[in-house]
Amino acid sequence: MNLLASHPDASYTDRRVRLLLAGLLGLSVVMAFLTKGTYDSGDSIKHYLFAHYAFQHPLNLLDSWAKPLFTLLASGPAQAGFIGMKLFQCVVVAASAWCAYVVARALRLPAPELAILFAYVTPDYFLIQFSGLTEPLFGLILIGSVALAMTKRPGWSAALISWLPFVRSEGFILIGIWVVFLAWRRQWRSLPLLVLGYAVYSVVGGIVFGEPGWVFGHNPYGTVSVYGHGDWNHFLISLPGLLGWVLTVLAALGGVRMLRHCAQPERWQQPLFSAELLLVYGSITVFILAHTIFWAKGLFNSFGLTRVLTVTAPLFAVVALNGLAWLAELGRSEKAQRRIRLAGAVAAVAFLFTGARNAFRWQRDFGQSADQQVAEGAAAWLRQTNNTTRPLAYEFPYVSMATQNDFFNLEKHPSTNLNWAPHLELLPVGTLLIWDDWFFPVEGRLPMAQLQADNRFRQRWQAALPRDPYHPERDTVRVVVFERVR
Repeated sequence: MNLLASHPDASYTDRRVRLLLAGLLGLSVVMAFLTKGTYDSGDSIKHYLFAHYAFQHPLNLLDSWAKPLFTLLASGPAQAGFIGMKLFQCVVVAASAWCAYVVARALRLPAPELAILFAYVTPDYFLIQFSGLTEPLFGLILIGSVALAMTKRPGWSAALISWLPFVRSEGFILIGIWVVFLAWRRQWRSLPLLVLGYAVYSVVGGIVFGEPGWVFGHNPYGTVSVYGHGDWNHFLISLPGLLGWVLTVLAALGGVRMLRHCAQPERWQQPLFSAELLLVYGSITVFILAHTIFWAKGLFNSFGLTRVLTVTAPLFAVVALNGLAWLAELGRSEKAQRRIRLAGAVAAVAFLFTGARNAFRWQRDFGQSADQQVAEGAAAWLRQTNNTTRPLAYEFPYVSMATQNDFFNLEKHPSTNLNWAPHLELLPVGTLLIWDDWFFPVEGRLPMAQLQADNRFRQRWQAALPRDPYHPERDTVRVVVFERVR
């Protein structure tokens, strides 16, 4: 089956593309069961917990930090445990890859099915589908809205993109691109649909909270970040970590090709050029630029996490395919051009197994992280000592999974807002405080030395492991269990 050759029968072409997508989705599902990783141990787990406990704690469905639309859509699959969340994400990624193909086909790029392959061989994007994070769903709504616009459904595109802020807050910024696009194309009737999601959630929140303006009133992000700030080039130089080197080169070629097209007046007369320029290249540029400003200026609790770039992976798949199409024009015949496209596709896949830092490494990417292993050890000690029914105070979200402790039940999980030190006296006697060496010092602002010096607490258990087993000298992760005894 030659996926790089054209075929006059459109139904045949779609059929072979569906087979390609089904094979890649099947691979993702198999990996979902094999991998022990969760991409990260913080937000990935916390978003899962909001979805998993949404039926017991319905207000989770309107939590601004957790993102209401994501929690709503993930709550059903999350009842099956974290594997349910991973399978949900696999479907989301598959749908996103299909939308990338639809966009590439609308733009008449050669071998548009390679957009599907490029989405799956984007290293960080492949890995994030085994998480509980919001980025894959955000990426789906974004590329889906682009696909609808490309297939001449501007109203549906506007309606879909209106829900983006309820998956990630950056959606409010990207909606601005749709305002420009729809005005440019004089799609005035579609413009009001851009506030559909906001209108619906404002009504729902108005009923539940009595605050019609709750969407902005409950904003969980402070203007000034508590995490500081970083370099202006941080996200730009992180792109190879998202795409891998092969797709980075192809995407750079695609960007240069678009700049060349912008200098050609006849391109501006083509019906889809404005959509491609604004919705594909514009969305990538604005998203990266926004996060660059947030991190460089220390705004909106930006932590400089490069994983946010994964929302652009389906769009980058189209850009990389555009770059490959330009590269293939070096071939003097259709056969030579097919060979160049085949070489590009093979190189993108082969890169994943080169052992490079931004390629796949089994233990790092698919194994259970050291901090989760230590948390599992703490949970095993709790079970062995019959302490599972005690109140558990912790900041490390994975502790909830390891102990089956209801994260949102204040009797089972006494918690506070960020600063633990002044509130330790509120913990009932007998509470077990599970201290870890990241979330408690950084988020809870409680160093272990303070607990060790507090005679109200007694140390009961501890364990540590190297964060990187191949470099044990670099860093360790530590979990210590304290009991409040007086």
